[in-house]
This record gives sequence, C-alpha cells and structure tokens, in this order.
Amino acid sequence: MAKRVLLISPYFPPHNTIGTKRAVNFVQGVHGQEDWEVIVLASKPFKDEYDFRLSHCVPEGVKAHYEFVGIFRPLIKLLAQGFNRKNRKKPNEEEPQIIKKKTIKKKRSISLTPFDQYVWDVNSAIYNGKKLMRQYKPDVIWVNADPWSGFLVAAKLSRKFGVPWVADLRDPWTVFEKKMQWRPTLTVKIIRWYEKRFFSSASKVVLNTEIAYEAYKSRYPSSFSNKFMYIRNAYNECLLREFGLKPDKKAFTFGYYGGFRDLVPSDDIIRGLADLIKKHDLDPSEVRFEVRGNVYPEFWDQVNEHKLEEYVSVEKEINLGQTITLLRSWDALLISAAYDRRWMIPAKFYDYLFARKPIIAISNNKELNRLINETKSGRSVETKKPDEILALFEAYFKKGKSDLIENQTYIEPYGLDKQAIKFRETLNEVMKS
Repeated sequence: MAKRVLLISPYFPPHNTIGTKRAVNFVQGVHGQEDWEVIVLASKPFKDEYDFRLSHCVPEGVKAHYEFVGIFRPLIKLLAQGFNRKNRKKPNEEEPQIIKKKTIKKKRSISLTPFDQYVWDVNSAIYNGKKLMRQYKPDVIWVNADPWSGFLVAAKLSRKFGVPWVADLRDPWTVFEKKMQWRPTLTVKIIRWYEKRFFSSASKVVLNTEIAYEAYKSRYPSSFSNKFMYIRNAYNECLLREFGLKPDKKAFTFGYYGGFRDLVPSDDIIRGLADLIKKHDLDPSEVRFEVRGNVYPEFWDQVNEHKLEEYVSVEKEINLGQTITLLRSWDALLISAAYDRRWMIPAKFYDYLFARKPIIAISNNKELNRLINETKSGRSVETKKPDEILALFEAYFKKGKSDLIENQTYIEPYGLDKQAIKFRETLNEVMKS
C-alpha cells in the first residue's frame, strides 16, 4: 500500500537557489522507494530564478503544486526588485568588479519579522495545502526550512487533519546567536516562542550537523529532546552533471564558490594570498583567486589594500547544475567558516567533496575540520593564524596542478544514497509513532 508525504518547500525546481538542493535530494531519495509517494507544495520562481535543467532531477510521478505563494507575490517581487535596482549600480558583467576607492560600510538592516518574505503567502499556502491534504491524504508532512514560514503552514495542516509533521532545518534558528542579535529583542522573543511551539507539535526535528543537534538538545533538555536528530546534507550526482568543458587555466587557481558577507569573512583568505604572492614574488600568470558569488564591500577594501586587483576576479553566481564544471576547473577549493557559523557546515562542502579537488578550510568549525580530515579531501587551519594559513596555501601551490583526489571510498557516505536512507527511516518511524 502506498505511503504518501507532503513536502512543503517554497524552493523547488526549477527554482535556482541553494535551498532547492535539499528538496531535490528528498524527492529523489524518497519517491518510489519503499512504497513512498511525494507530493510537493512549492513556490513558483520568478524571472531570473529559473533553471529548467534542475527539473530533470525530479523523479517521474512526483506531483509538484506551485501554490505556496499568494496572488500578491508577483507584485511584492516586482516592488523589491525595483527598490534594489534603484539603490545599486548595475554591475559590469563582462569584467571583474574592481573598486579602487575606500568603500563605505552600510549599516546593517534590522529584520523585524520573526519569519521571512514568504510570511505574506502563508494564508494562500494553508488554503492550497488543505486542498492537497483532501486530494492526496498524505500520511506525513515534511517541511524543508528555512524559509521558516513553512512551519506555520505545516503546523496548521497537522492540527486540522491529524497528520504528523517533520521540521527539517537547513540552518539552525534560535541557536544562531549572531542572527538573533540582528533582530529587536521583542522579535527574538516571538521567534523563540514560535520555535518552541513548532518543535512541541512536530513529531521529529531534523538538523543537518552534529553540533546543531547537540545545541538544540541542550536548549530543550527535558521537554522534547528525544525528537531531535540530524541528517547531513549530501552531494547529488544528478545536480552535479558536467554541462561544459573545463577551461584551460595556466595559473594555479584558488577558487571560492559562494559569497562573502558579515558571517562569511574573506580577510584571512585575502591575507594568505597576499603573503603567498609576496613571499614568492608571483605574478598573475602564476596564481589567481576566483570567486563565484556576491561579495561585501570589505572584500574589495581588502583586495585593494594588498594590491591584488590583477590577481582576483569576481563573477556572478552560476546555475546549480554548472557547479561541478566550475569546481573542477580550480586547483584548490576554499571555505571560510568563522566561529559565528559553527552550527552549520556550508552546503557547498558536499559539492566540494564530489569535485575531488583539494579543500582548504579556514575554519573554526571543528565538525567541518574533522570531516575534511576523515575524507582525506584537504586540510584546515583556524582563522586569524596568518603564518599557518600561508603555509597551507604555499603547500598546495608548490604541489601544483593535479588530477582528482583518489578518495572515492571516503566521500561515499556523504552522497545522496546514504542521506536517502535516513530520510526514509525517519518517515517510517514517524508513521509508526
């Protein structure tokens, strides 16, 4: 007899965003396995958020309904894009962005809502979710969050139809202290109230790192700590298909996939690169640093301070499906994991594993550092240790360009197959409870 799960995930193919990856892994690992069927309540992406190539990773038979958003979503999106367009200069997409004058750091905007942009769509999502509950009669509801607004929908549907639900957190919520500091005190209190309410009603609360799992067990030691578990992120070979030929780069290239921002600093990487260039008197034909993603103003301050304009390039983000071609074109893959983000392991780490190019992590995340060591995929060094960072950069630069790392056996536990088993085990356990 078929078992059905309603996946609530605003991010779902063809939505081209990092949050889509966990949802794709879920439907691939669950639908058609052990008699499970997956129905999806998702948000329809708009304009440049599309990448239809991602849809080939959705198994045949998955019923996706793009009805999470309400009728006002296109207007909200249009107004937001118009505001952003008005308040920023259009980037030059043909050449690297170089800012030679000192940039002015903007004040951080305060987030007033306890949730996210999708909170405006909750009523619509609940209304359409009720229709799906009546039509398909799912046995379990599973929420891919954030966006946290999905919890509001799941909790409501669970109460009305008497169906258990699972809260799957891609990132921790209230234990992420730095993000809580960016919100007014009243907003933080509201978030904590909602979090406890959600976790009380959910049958399982899934984290994706051991440290986040332990942190939440400590926060709720007696109430419902037995509900907590963790299922790591994983690389998905379907999302990492080769879409193009790797460019032939003569310079040794350090690469960074993703953005630099307040919680993902670039200073140690830029300093390490500058020290390497100075020590060996290298020119841009010998070593380069490439970034694919958005960077904060301080990044260019650091580049200009160390006179690295000729060595550094920043280009816009690429579609998820093109990731592996990019990663394998680089000679060393960089990760920045400062103390404030110790609760999580960057999702790109698992794609880095699959790329099988050396990983250099400047990291205070002990769990991440341990995984890099166990998978024999690279090395790590703590932040703010310039001599050790230089030594690590120097070691890989001296090794030169190399073929893929022979560590296939060690990275297999971090692929979709192992993650899928845990998804299904959790669903079956919830069904029995």
